Amino acid sequence: MKTTRHQLLRSSLRWGILAGLFGNKMSLLNASQTGTGIRTGPAAMDGSQVDDWHAELTERIAELEARGGGTLELADGVYQISKPLRLPVSVSLVMTPYAIIRAQREFQGDAVIIKGGGKASKFCFHGGWIRGGVIDGNRQPLTGLRVESGVARMEIGDLEVLNALYKGIHVLQGGYETNLTRVRCDVELNTRYAPQSIGIHFEKGDCKVILAHVIGYEIGLRSDGSSNWFNMIHVWNYEKTQGPMKYCFHCNGGNNSFNQCYADSPSIAGFYITKPYQSMIQCRVYYSRWAKDNSGAGFLITPEGKYGSYLSNVLFADKEHRLANAFAGDLEGACILGTSAWGVMGGLENCIPSGTSIDHPPLNLTGSGVRLTPQAMPPLPEQGVLGELRWVDDGTASGLWVKTTRGWKKSELL
Repeated sequence: MKTTRHQLLRSSLRWGILAGLFGNKMSLLNASQTGTGIRTGPAAMDGSQVDDWHAELTERIAELEARGGGTLELADGVYQISKPLRLPVSVSLVMTPYAIIRAQREFQGDAVIIKGGGKASKFCFHGGWIRGGVIDGNRQPLTGLRVESGVARMEIGDLEVLNALYKGIHVLQGGYETNLTRVRCDVELNTRYAPQSIGIHFEKGDCKVILAHVIGYEIGLRSDGSSNWFNMIHVWNYEKTQGPMKYCFHCNGGNNSFNQCYADSPSIAGFYITKPYQSMIQCRVYYSRWAKDNSGAGFLITPEGKYGSYLSNVLFADKEHRLANAFAGDLEGACILGTSAWGVMGGLENCIPSGTSIDHPPLNLTGSGVRLTPQAMPPLPEQGVLGELRWVDDGTASGLWVKTTRGWKKSELL
């Protein structure tokens, strides 16, 4: 019988690609298999018992670790557990898209999955993968995934952490390069977060988060580690039922960069900067449509958060919930250029720190130099800030005006 091209492709996908990703069918654990799991849970509404998969999964993890490392593979289905599932550094977890590890009600612990501990893999030196599927906190004040100190070179991707109301993903300090790619940390819109909750919390440095969504926490993302990269992250909430999001991004680690990140619906500040030398490029802030009118800040900078760069950012707000300030706080040493805004009442800045110290050398210009746009009328006393320069040309005389400690002073141009 002749094999068609279509049949050949289907066979290749079934046995080649899937086998490469999930091993072989014998090692792929399926929640619908009979005789697996331990029936110890409370009675379900239909009168049956709820499976507790903790012992089964822990046993399989121990077998993999004893062999020097390996990968626990879970197929579509719900795997309810009664206590934290620990993955040592030598064991990875790979799940199909509809595989769900769910915390039972009255869960006995503070995190659904804990990564860390144990001996390193005998096959290679890295912390392994957690990839695919869903980690479900079941609307409890839990952490969905906690990565413990000392884990290095770990990849987390294509993962959803659902209804872990305290923290979605928490990466402790120690080790390096725990990277997140294509992850979601979501609290359902009709569910209130736990007090002091954080969607993604990084205490570690030298890490990357790329393409993430965080929904429904008191703080969306917090970084306490230094030299981290955060790219294309959308943080938002539905305040009516979830509670207000104070800060979308709490930037509490030095030398971090935020590129194309969206701070959506903060009630105090989109970016709260408490450590120096941050870089914010092409980010957006949409002020909360439930916040008080003419309040809040897009970028709130503390005295400890100085010397940052803010380039080509945009801020906007509704007419009934206008944002008070684009930038607020201590702007010493801040480089702010190319900001655009609407629905913003004040705090718009364009500044390049220069000429004050070795940290801020003089600004050197090439080409045609600086071009000022002429004004027809002299500036009013209440206008401008100290050191501001304006060119006034009324058609009969031309002069430069400088805002000094004694007001505007004119220097005529001959």
